[in-house]
Amino acid sequence: KMPAHTGRALRRFFHPVAAFLAAESANPEMAEVVAPLAKAFERLQRATLWLATESLKNPEQAGAAATDYLHLFGWTALAYLWARMAKVAQQRLAAGDGKLSADERAFYDAKLRTARYYFERLLPRSGAHFATLMFTDSNMGRDASSGSRWAAIQSRPQTYQERRPDPLS
Repeated sequence: KMPAHTGRALRRFFHPVAAFLAAESANPEMAEVVAPLAKAFERLQRATLWLATESLKNPEQAGAAATDYLHLFGWTALAYLWARMAKVAQQRLAAGDGKLSADERAFYDAKLRTARYYFERLLPRSGAHFATLMFTDSNMGRDASSGSRWAAIQSRPQTYQERRPDPLS
């Protein structure tokens, strides 16, 4: 689905994120969310390019990497949404000097705290998905006779006992 319509669906996400990052990169108040978003977005772009080129060479690659790619995409998309929410919360808090009720101020403060939590504690998980996705076939040890991962897996013992016979018997 990535190459469909020359990547139009991806561009509909990538362009707004890139524009947001360009607009907010010089904003010191947004630095704590823009920097991790930029890193995750760069990883997503690299993974997208890698997956697109590798899947042309080996269509199984797209299937093998799909779960990690979707997780990486999801973490990055949520980071973009949280960054936008943080921007709005900061703007409302800055503009609301005395005009915001205590509940409104608490609401926007909670948005900022939650955004910080997401960027500090949850978004780093995307790095593991990126690393797993980029772990290519050449690193996975193919069976020399057939060249397929599946043949290599099938040729291995299926149970722990077959791999490690009981030393007492």
